[in-house]
Amino acid sequence: MNRRTTATLLIILLIIPQIALGGLRGESQLIQIESTILNEARELIIHLPNSYQQNEHLHYPVLYLLDGQRNFHHATGTLDLLNQSFLAQEMIVVAIKNTDRTRDFTPTYDESYNKWGISGGADPFLDFMAKELMPYVNKHYRSNKFQILSGHSLGGLLSVYAMQTRPELFQAYFAFSPSLWWHDEVVINNTQNFLQGRESLNAYHYVNMGNEGGIMQASFERYQMRLKDYQPKGFTFHADLALTESHNTSALAGFSQAYQKLQIVLAPNNDAISSGLKGIEEHYLQLSSRYKYNAQMTYKSLNRAAYHALQKNNHQLALKIFNINVHMHPYIADAYDSLADGLKANNNLTQELEARHLAIKIGAQENVETNAFKTRYKNLKKLVKTEHPHLQLK
Repeated sequence: MNRRTTATLLIILLIIPQIALGGLRGESQLIQIESTILNEARELIIHLPNSYQQNEHLHYPVLYLLDGQRNFHHATGTLDLLNQSFLAQEMIVVAIKNTDRTRDFTPTYDESYNKWGISGGADPFLDFMAKELMPYVNKHYRSNKFQILSGHSLGGLLSVYAMQTRPELFQAYFAFSPSLWWHDEVVINNTQNFLQGRESLNAYHYVNMGNEGGIMQASFERYQMRLKDYQPKGFTFHADLALTESHNTSALAGFSQAYQKLQIVLAPNNDAISSGLKGIEEHYLQLSSRYKYNAQMTYKSLNRAAYHALQKNNHQLALKIFNINVHMHPYIADAYDSLADGLKANNNLTQELEARHLAIKIGAQENVETNAFKTRYKNLKKLVKTEHPHLQLK
């Protein structure tokens, strides 16, 4: 193998097939790639979502996580918890371990901070991501080309800088307690020119700050004002001052908010949901065009549309959408439990019972909590035996 080959996999150091363990969700891999641009090897921790091995046709957003060793577990754990309640999209997480943090995350050279290491290497690092890392990930993993950059502190500074200098590289930028004070606030000073000079910016940006005070909070407040004053078409942002969090914990709280708010931004609105399948399909076509990725109808959007039809007493439409959701997401236990609600509304007790039984079975494979499914199945079975003894039960 040619050592200089761009972004070539050298060795798989560790593979943890967590699904096979029966109680853990998802799968994590530790790999190493060789970078020609940075002239060094870079270690990555890659986390595949729980459904990755259950549906070979599904493609996912990719979250590129800076300070990978430090942030991997809480970032993936928070995401998986939200996934189980359908409050965030499932994602592939690519956590990049550091070699020279100050060099890679700072946009300019500032000799005042040489005690931390050489600074000003953000552009080569972003070149590495754009020309080596992303092509490798897109080739070897099922990415849908929606790409997110997430960083904390100096990593948050890099996320903001990347948005300003390479706005087409990512579709979303997370910045937790970003070090916006860097080099006389060089990044903040560029914000107005960047935003004011763009007619459109199809990107989502989440930024927060802990109870840090001083230059950290002052620079955050100045940056927030720039974001509010200049908003190009298509640009959406949320800025949170998390006063209950410190610098070291702002990413913990921030990830939960960023994941959920990103999903809300990408989700169809109430008008699209009330329009049923046609409205949802049109929404995701527009989303694909806006963000330049292959947007697919999500489980939650279809489920919302089905229950909306159910509330409007359009039982046939509701049942149709529930069935489509089961067909598209056969690995999600909740899909069968929701289908059972549609069958119940159509007075099909036998099939409802079968669907609730399947929810329990699929739930065990999905590694989700199934007690609610079991209770509904038990109560329904008792009802059928008592009030409909002529029905044949399995």
